[in-house]
Amino acid sequence: MRTSTRTPTTIPALVALALLAVGCGASGTTTGTRASVPQAPAPAVATAGAELWLSFDDVQAGFDGSPEYGDAQGGLITGRVVTANGGEVRDVAGGTGRGGAVAFPGTCTDATGCPRALVEVPTDPSLDPGDAPFSWGASVRLPPDETSAGSNVVQSGRYGSDGDQWKLQVDGEEGLPSCILRAEGEIVKIRSSTSVSDGAWHRVVCRRDADVLSIEVDGDVHRKPVVTGSVHTGLPVRIGSPGVGDHDDQFHGEIDDVVIDVDPRP
Repeated sequence: MRTSTRTPTTIPALVALALLAVGCGASGTTTGTRASVPQAPAPAVATAGAELWLSFDDVQAGFDGSPEYGDAQGGLITGRVVTANGGEVRDVAGGTGRGGAVAFPGTCTDATGCPRALVEVPTDPSLDPGDAPFSWGASVRLPPDETSAGSNVVQSGRYGSDGDQWKLQVDGEEGLPSCILRAEGEIVKIRSSTSVSDGAWHRVVCRRDADVLSIEVDGDVHRKPVVTGSVHTGLPVRIGSPGVGDHDDQFHGEIDDVVIDVDPRP
C-alpha cells in the first residue's frame, strides 16, 4: 500500500459549469424529469493521502477516444467511460464550489436495451485494501423521481461473482444509502436512515476499521461491529453501475468526488 507524504488537500472554489442537456438516448424511454434545484454548498471532502480522488473537474480523450477522468491529486490512475445502448456519462456542474461532476442515464422503463454508462478505474494493487482499514465514498445528487430498487454508486467486485467485494449503493424509493462488504465469503451490510434522494448534494462515506463497518452521510455516522477478513477483489473499480448489461443496477443521478483511501500498513 502507498504511504502518502502529501499535505492536506482542499478543493478550490470554481465557477459552476453549465448543465448539459438531459437525454436518455434513443434506445430507452425515460420516466421523470430532473428538476433544477438551488445548489447549496457541497459537503466537505477529505482527500489528503487518498489512493484515488476523482473530482471529475477535467476530462480528456483516452487511448481509444473514450472520455477519461484523471486523479485530481496527479496520480496515474484514471477512470474511463464505458457505455452501451446510447448511454452516456455527461459532464455537469457539481455542488457550489465543487467544479464539475458527472451524470448518468436517467431511469428507463424498457425491459431491455436501456441506456447504460459507468466510469471504470482499472485494477490497481493500491486500491486492494487487504486487512488494512480503508474507506470509499462519493458525493451524490439523486432526484426523488430517479430512484430504483438498487442504484450502485461505487464498487469493486460484483454480487454473485467469486471473490471479495466492497460497494456503496442507494436502496429503494426511499433513497437510503448502504455499504456492503464481502470478505472471505462473509457478507456484511450497513444502511443509513438518512435519505439522499431529495435532489440535493450529499456526502456518503463507507469505512472498514479493524472491527467496525460504518456509513457516514453528511457527518451523521452509523456503526456496526463486524469481524471481516482480508479484502482482495483484484477487479476494477466501477462508478455509476456494476456493468452495462440489462439487469445491472444503474445509478440515475449525479456523482462527484469519488475518494478511495487505504491506510498504510504498520
